[in-house]
Amino acid sequence: VGCHPGTVGRIRKRYAEDGLAAINRREADRVYERKLDGRAEAHLIALACSEPPEGHSRWSLHLLADQLVALNEIDVESISHETVRQVLKKHGCTLIDQKRG
Repeated sequence: VGCHPGTVGRIRKRYAEDGLAAINRREADRVYERKLDGRAEAHLIALACSEPPEGHSRWSLHLLADQLVALNEIDVESISHETVRQVLKKHGCTLIDQKRG
């Protein structure tokens, strides 16, 4: 894994000044609650594998998020495109237009 020389220098300096504890990654400041359970993830994947709505040539992350909420299949008022991206990535799904490859 390559690191920028400046990064290495900063870490070396923090280690020299404060010891091993100074270079450990700190924990996240926020704890996020999962918005989608396994059932909702399954709905999302099925939706991503279906034909896109009329007027769209393919699904986008934003379109999937909006459609998933609009279907009222899951109990959330909103979902971010980033959550959609993470779920699709976790399950190895892509949004490639199957007709064009």
